[in-house]
Amino acid sequence: MLTRLRAYSSWLDAPTLPLSDDGREETDLLQIRDIQGLDPVKAAVNTSPFGSVDGAAYLGSNVPIRNIVLTLRPNPNWDDWTYEKLRRLVYSYFMPKLLTQLVFYSDDIPPVEIFGYVEDCNVNPFSKDPEIQVSIICPDPYFTALDATVVLGQSTRDNSNPTIIEYNGSIEAGINVEVTRVSDPAPTFIGIQIGDPSIQTFRVTASVNSTQYFVMNSTAGQRYAQTISLSTGVISNLLSKILEGSTWPTLQLGTNKFSIITDQGVQNWKLTYYERYGGL
Repeated sequence: MLTRLRAYSSWLDAPTLPLSDDGREETDLLQIRDIQGLDPVKAAVNTSPFGSVDGAAYLGSNVPIRNIVLTLRPNPNWDDWTYEKLRRLVYSYFMPKLLTQLVFYSDDIPPVEIFGYVEDCNVNPFSKDPEIQVSIICPDPYFTALDATVVLGQSTRDNSNPTIIEYNGSIEAGINVEVTRVSDPAPTFIGIQIGDPSIQTFRVTASVNSTQYFVMNSTAGQRYAQTISLSTGVISNLLSKILEGSTWPTLQLGTNKFSIITDQGVQNWKLTYYERYGGL
């Protein structure tokens, strides 16, 4: 169950509204009456009908934007906060076109965040029970854990002793992996393995030594494989050195068996990921 919502403005000097942790809901200066758009977003499934056979061919699918709608009720105390002052405070966070960050707290999952652009901020000031309705368009429809999960380990020559990672998100997550040298000789390739190698495997011709380290990111829209110089910070792109048949590794719901596989020496690795959720 959702327990708290925090909103952050992209304006550097937006005013804050302090609320007491031990206060009662009926005394909150801004009350949340309703939140729409937290369920999984309906997917667009693309098909093409057959000419003379029943059914259709599946062409792919995607999840479009998320639209979150907040219904807020100003509850002025008439001393420090009047209705007009509360309304202008809401404008500083939810002015149309403004980028805003929403952080949701729940009693069953870690805090998650989502970013969106305000589409509309509709006020009915002439009602006996005034409300403010805010529509937010989120280009990335998924909720992302506020804090990263970091796992450390050492490379092996095969996949016989993988590290077990329990992933609790409902949407598969890209990962960030850093590999650094521990001992020589230097490897000639680096493999990143999650689960069955016949389903998901990643291999790249790369090396790590006393002068450079390796980093890979498989998050959709941010994918890269690089070596980075420790002394100068110069980046070498390795996308052309990814071996045929490789797939970008991702974590899926449940138990994931994770390994870094190299052919020479021993290397340290650091895995970083954020749990992702399709709905709250």
